[in-house]
Amino acid sequence: MPDVELTISSLSKKGHGKSELNERSIEVMNTLPGERVLAEIPKRRGRKKRANLLKLLSTSPHRVEPRCPHAAICGGCAFQHLAYPEQLKLKEDKVTTLFNHPVLPIIGVDDPFYGRNKMEFTFSETRAGTRYLGLIMAGSRGDVFNLTECHMTHEWFAKTLQQVREWWEASDLKAYHGPSDSGSLRTLTLRRSAHTESQLVMLTVSGNPDYALKTDHLESLKECLSGSSLFVQIQQTQKGSPTQFYEMHLAGEETLVETLTIKGREMTFHISPTSFFQPQTKQAEKLFTHALDLLNPSPKDILFDLCCGTGTLALIFAPYVAKAIGIELNPYAAIDAQVNSQVNNLSNATFIKGDVFEECAKLKAQGIKPDIVTLDPPRAGITPQMVDLLKELAPKKILYISCNPTTQKENIEALMPDYQIVTLQPLDQFPHSPHIENIALLEIHP
Repeated sequence: MPDVELTISSLSKKGHGKSELNERSIEVMNTLPGERVLAEIPKRRGRKKRANLLKLLSTSPHRVEPRCPHAAICGGCAFQHLAYPEQLKLKEDKVTTLFNHPVLPIIGVDDPFYGRNKMEFTFSETRAGTRYLGLIMAGSRGDVFNLTECHMTHEWFAKTLQQVREWWEASDLKAYHGPSDSGSLRTLTLRRSAHTESQLVMLTVSGNPDYALKTDHLESLKECLSGSSLFVQIQQTQKGSPTQFYEMHLAGEETLVETLTIKGREMTFHISPTSFFQPQTKQAEKLFTHALDLLNPSPKDILFDLCCGTGTLALIFAPYVAKAIGIELNPYAAIDAQVNSQVNNLSNATFIKGDVFEECAKLKAQGIKPDIVTLDPPRAGITPQMVDLLKELAPKKILYISCNPTTQKENIEALMPDYQIVTLQPLDQFPHSPHIENIALLEIHP
């Protein structure tokens, strides 16, 4: 197909510019609404097509120069070419439109760069043996590029990535290849505290015993990354069976240590390598402070933090309620929550390792019912069974924090008419991407 001129009318869910051509939707990366572009359309079937940007014929007044040299190809950022105030406006408007309900002004980050505390990088290798360690290219089918710098993180991330790359180049190890279940190296997860400078590295490898790392591989890795907490995670896959994960602690501290200051109260969190923690530490302090203000709990309230992870919400709200109970199935996260309760001297915070439905039934049998339920689920949201559980528990208030307002809205609609929205508070945890964090406060319908 010959090159075409397109006018960008909107943005896709992934933050790519969208246009229409012959009743087909065309996506063009690194473009903004209102821009006129010259694009090349590859020969692909289907109603959706992705075009390659050849030239900007006219530019948006909100366009800025990206700070990162990888911005044009990286799948991590979609908006570095869009001025940050406009990013915030787009996100606030999206939440308002999605819920058709008034929202409080979006809370932005003080600095939209260098704030992320966790990154996951991928190992990849061509048939010719060319090696890549970095992020997946935007719009590709899993193609990885060699990342050399990242302006979303502290410089330690890029430095450590290069150290691991050099360790890999000096070894005989191969990148993992899923279709053939061959090779060793899958991903590299890096975490760094914003306040304590605690650092954690986790190397995820194949569970195929034919490609297991040898002692000399692990010893050289420990030497390469001295000074950091170091883990190896074995990911074992077998057709027809759930994926199994096993962790080995190789060196350094057993957890990452982070602190959060909420309303003048400093709290310490010990975080295992696979446990969830908010991706922007300083923004998390704003998130939890505003959540506490919106919820306005009573000293008489009993709070349930369901699928609580490391227990962050339960721990933060515990000083303001009579009792906070967290329930978590993941054993590593549940242990973290128990440790964090002890570290922060919170005698009224209790954490239970187990299935949320079974444990809530046990608590009900003991006559313990929540006045407040807090939720912070993955992007997929909560299940219909969880919606039914919330209706059964019937707390006066539900505080629902979500990194995906679309599934959050679907869950809230499923809770109606039992519950009604009181407040929506969007917050930016993901600068330069289309993702949005949103706090929803619900109250039981009178």
